[in-house]
Amino acid sequence: MSGFSFELAYAALLAVTGVAGIVLAVRGARSGRGSSDSRAPRGSRIPRGDRIAIAVFLAAWLAGLLFMTLRPSSGRGSLLNLVPLSFEGPGAVVDAVLNVGVFMPLGLLLAAAAIRFPVALLIGLMLSVTIELSQFVVQVGRTSDINDLITNTTGTVLGWALGAAVVHIRRRVDG
Repeated sequence: MSGFSFELAYAALLAVTGVAGIVLAVRGARSGRGSSDSRAPRGSRIPRGDRIAIAVFLAAWLAGLLFMTLRPSSGRGSLLNLVPLSFEGPGAVVDAVLNVGVFMPLGLLLAAAAIRFPVALLIGLMLSVTIELSQFVVQVGRTSDINDLITNTTGTVLGWALGAAVVHIRRRVDG
């Protein structure tokens, strides 16, 4: 399978996990779990089927993410970038936007799992730190980049906010 085919399969995986996060957030709002507290779509008991679905989609998303971020690359860039918000050229901007999109399903699924915002933020940040450190230590030809930490964490936050908004809107409609 070519690199392009892997990327298409990964894009499909991201789309599926993102939609699953929204659907599970709606189901959670419909079942009445969570509170009206704007800080979190947190709640009482999540039905077993939803917990299993969230775990399966998180595992699939994580497996795809690790495959795409830790596989060898051409290594044409530098090994480390510690200059924040330095996006040189349109390719770097596209990469930043894609990083946000890649981590949005994580935030959506965490919101569906009724994870509070600070915990979701920490999960997104720590997962990104782990990936960037792994890329640096293993030296698979990828750049460990502070901008990836920023954009990945931003994607988690935006996904969580979208999931929390879906829960809030669904409750208002049903309420």
